[in-house]
Amino acid sequence: MKNVIKPVEHHIFAPAESTRPGIPARMIPTVALGVTLLVIPLTGCFDPDIGQPVYSAPADTRDAVQVEEVVENNTVSNELNSSGDVELPYGVTLQVDPSVLVPCDLERVVDGDTIIVHDPDGKRLRVRLTGINAEESVHEDESKNTDKGREASQFMKDLLEDVDVVYLEYDVEEFDQYERTLAYVWIDSGDTYIMVNEIMLATDNAEPVYIKPNLKYADDFRHYEG
Repeated sequence: MKNVIKPVEHHIFAPAESTRPGIPARMIPTVALGVTLLVIPLTGCFDPDIGQPVYSAPADTRDAVQVEEVVENNTVSNELNSSGDVELPYGVTLQVDPSVLVPCDLERVVDGDTIIVHDPDGKRLRVRLTGINAEESVHEDESKNTDKGREASQFMKDLLEDVDVVYLEYDVEEFDQYERTLAYVWIDSGDTYIMVNEIMLATDNAEPVYIKPNLKYADDFRHYEG
């Protein structure tokens, strides 16, 4: 008998109607697709590790925040720098307006209250520090020189050893009867200016003296009496 291949009969089945009210069965694939499309963008807004929304500010917003932080930090820094609460060496307290200072090249220290400088015009000046007096150390009459005077002179030399420029501040009268320049001598400490006259008083290497009319810092120098 010959093998007979019977043709396969193809049956087309119509989808059965859903037995649940509301959504016909033929609409289920469409609805499922819509739900999927709705969920996908939402899942992209969550970090799976922390379960919290992940938000990245636009670049221009981040830049604005960073600029604001820098400005705020600088403001705080400027407030601290302008407060005047700078710890000065030797326990001194006086400050000065730099605009009144005259820079001079330091030549040498003479003793505990006298130095030699050259002003901006190159003129050589013998400067007597105003408002203080150190004991003698280089007097022609050796009997007038004292150990305390020599100590004061050495302290001044050590203080100004690495100083090339000092800054003079004048009071009412610029010269004394011996034609010496009278001045308050300031040096740059790196953070601010400090007065050599006051340092000599604060370290007990000199005593305050009050000679009219140069009394600008007289009240301040009184703190170092005795």
